[in-house]
Amino acid sequence: MDKSTQYGLEIYNKLNEKLAYYKKEDQPKDLEEIKKRIEVLIDVLFEEGESYRTQLEEFSLQLEAQVEELSKLYEELTAVLDIGKILNETLDPHGSMESIIKRIKDIISYNDIIVGEFSDFPPRKDFSILHADFTILDFEKTVQIIDYLNAEGKIKPIILEKHPITHEEVPIMFIPIESRMKVWGFFLFYGSSKGLFTAGNRKIMESVAEQIAFSYDTLDFLNKKIEQEKLEEQLRIASEIQQSLLPKTLPEFENVDIHAFYRPAYDIGGDYYDVVKMDDDKAFLVLADVSGKSVPAALIMTSFRSILRHELESNNDLTTIVYKLNNYISKEIPQDRFVTAIFIILDYKEKKLEMINCGHNPTLIIKDGELLSFEAEYMPVGIMDGFFFESQTLEYENEINIAIYTDGITEARNMEKEEFELERLTELFVKSRELSSKETLERIIKKLDEFVGGAPQHDDTTIMIVKSKV
Repeated sequence: MDKSTQYGLEIYNKLNEKLAYYKKEDQPKDLEEIKKRIEVLIDVLFEEGESYRTQLEEFSLQLEAQVEELSKLYEELTAVLDIGKILNETLDPHGSMESIIKRIKDIISYNDIIVGEFSDFPPRKDFSILHADFTILDFEKTVQIIDYLNAEGKIKPIILEKHPITHEEVPIMFIPIESRMKVWGFFLFYGSSKGLFTAGNRKIMESVAEQIAFSYDTLDFLNKKIEQEKLEEQLRIASEIQQSLLPKTLPEFENVDIHAFYRPAYDIGGDYYDVVKMDDDKAFLVLADVSGKSVPAALIMTSFRSILRHELESNNDLTTIVYKLNNYISKEIPQDRFVTAIFIILDYKEKKLEMINCGHNPTLIIKDGELLSFEAEYMPVGIMDGFFFESQTLEYENEINIAIYTDGITEARNMEKEEFELERLTELFVKSRELSSKETLERIIKKLDEFVGGAPQHDDTTIMIVKSKV
């Protein structure tokens, strides 16, 4: 074999080895066949190279599209994170909205936008505008779209290809700002320079709206917490004021032993008691229960106490005191409010008791060993002005024991909803005849607490025990 043939055969074998076009055992027979086969292999090589180049170009285009998509996704995620940072820094979606819109513009292509805040729930057309940037869309059109979506039950993320009412060919995207608590507001996008809104646009805006809704929830919680703390502080102050109106210590008398117990059901109660030394021989006793609970009852009780103290300074006649007190309270408090009360003047020198019961619980009295019960003879204080009251008078020879209380004692309930009742109180009062007023009180409250057990206290608990000294 000559050198030309040998050289050509080497070139052929190298090409065919790479391309594997001809079978190895099928060797060319002469130089002419070698040349033809080399030409075929070169054509195959160029065809495969062109195909590879085309594939590379297609792959490059795909890669560019993927990079662009990843870049877009990165930009969207960055925008969402930035919006989250903005909301975390301010904790106020109202003050942050302009900054939020700037970031939304970077990731959503739209013509008009309106951001609204619903003023009611469920959402209707009552909303305020947090941000508006539009040329075609206006408030009325927004109201129409909101009304339509609400009527159709579509207050949810939605993309429309045309106006639902006018059927104008314009893309619309509606994204509610909604948490588990409520629908706070909405984004409404109207028209797009790209001709449509995509599912990706909706997904991104849902994420943004979710963060804003969480910010609304947080702000609402903080505002309520602040208001609660303000109210608790006001209640604390009101409670301190009310406690200051009750006697810190009761005056001491030569021949009378008096003790009282008071426990409000709430921070501020509606019960009131007082003991006033009228002179060396007389004690004025009052125990009252204002209708209602908490602050309103406490305010009435404050007025009740103030006018009563004022009248006691200038008047010793029980009927006149109660008459003037009733006139004042009737004119100053709401018609649906009133005060049940027991007023007593105990003259321990003359051994005489004068009493007026205005709609209150029965007064328990042990007079010289005899148990007596005095029911209410008159309507509560504050119902009607101009009413005249007459007092009851009771005289005793040796001893007199008195128990006045509010219905927080007799109506106290245990876990089985049973009431303590007047019978239990009367029995304890009678059995404690030989004890001091303090010991009697302690026994009654102990038995009351044992009876109630773990049941919640539903009303103020107030009781006063008065015992003459032998």
